[in-house]
Amino acid sequence: MLYEVLGCGSGSMGEAIAYRLLQEDGSVVFVSDQNPKREKETIEKFKKMPTTKRSRIFGSMNGRGLDILKQEKDLPEIFESSNMVINALPASLSPIIAEAVLKANETRLSPFNGKIHYCDLGGVLETAKKIIFSNLARRAEACGVSLVPDCGLEPGLGNIVAISLLEHFDLSQPLESLIIYVGGLPYNHTEMPLYKKLFNLKGLEEIYYNRPLVLSGGKPKKIKRLSHYETMPTGDFDLYFGEKEGDAQFEAAVTGGLGTLPYYLKSHVLALQEKTLRFTGHYALVKCLSQAKFQEIFEKWLGMYPIQKKDISILKVVAKGKSKTTGRPIMIEKFMNVESDENWTSMQKSTGFTTAVIAKLIAEGYASTGAYPPEIALNPKLVLDALKKDFSIYERQTPL
Repeated sequence: MLYEVLGCGSGSMGEAIAYRLLQEDGSVVFVSDQNPKREKETIEKFKKMPTTKRSRIFGSMNGRGLDILKQEKDLPEIFESSNMVINALPASLSPIIAEAVLKANETRLSPFNGKIHYCDLGGVLETAKKIIFSNLARRAEACGVSLVPDCGLEPGLGNIVAISLLEHFDLSQPLESLIIYVGGLPYNHTEMPLYKKLFNLKGLEEIYYNRPLVLSGGKPKKIKRLSHYETMPTGDFDLYFGEKEGDAQFEAAVTGGLGTLPYYLKSHVLALQEKTLRFTGHYALVKCLSQAKFQEIFEKWLGMYPIQKKDISILKVVAKGKSKTTGRPIMIEKFMNVESDENWTSMQKSTGFTTAVIAKLIAEGYASTGAYPPEIALNPKLVLDALKKDFSIYERQTPL
């Protein structure tokens, strides 16, 4: 398979995506970035890391990098030799790139008979809607290709896990609740601002300040940001920080990470929320900041404290409803905790590796044609089985 990964460089999600693809036999990966230096550094880094014997990595064709906006007219020709275009750039560029993928398919210039698919990290609801609920979706269906936004950790893997849990419940009546807890955190739970920069602060601003879409009473609804606040022991996530149990607690509040999932589950779930996890005290700091000053002040805060090398990404999905087998109330929880290592942050692994695995499945023809988020485009079991060598995702059931 030939993959075009847009966005690379040290610490980027694109770099992690490219690396994970290179673990698959026969993968040919082209990395492109506005800065050609980042392309070169990424390729040099991978020369020192293990990959499969038959996988290969290259930079942009002319070695001068790729500027999406300046080279917009050239994108269909650039994409025409790929099976899969993976967008790890800011979400604002997603509609432009998806449009170029479709043009490459529609002109039938590709040696692969126009089957050039697309996916991205997403994370911004209004941008995902421009792909899923638009003429782009109809054109993709006509071409027989797949456009799949929102393929990261959340929206992405969390939603896939959530959909996978539905098979355990009696769906003749809606589930009582489906809550997705997710967060990327430093291991140090005492240093302010109780956060580590694991992805772009613009994305963090989006989830903190945009009104989140949820299901309330089974209906899609936008609610107040950072609402439904709660605290809980970190042990509830099978995690312990500090010298003794109970040294640290998590706090969680509703943020805008569900993507388009509420539109698909409105007849199946009464209360659907995504809640971002932080160590207690973080949200009090955030609520003091205006959106206009958020990135500026937060960057200053992050610069005032030493960077913690070790970090962790956490995912827990909790579903409550009536069991399909017994008809009795039950709670089912699925857990995933991913730690950083010497090469990758926990967020690069949980987001980048997930995106790479989803991209491979799409390129191999497992996704529905048209435009859908991954939890709808793909069989959740297929994705979770493909991720087993990357992450441990385990389940717990409790009668209520």
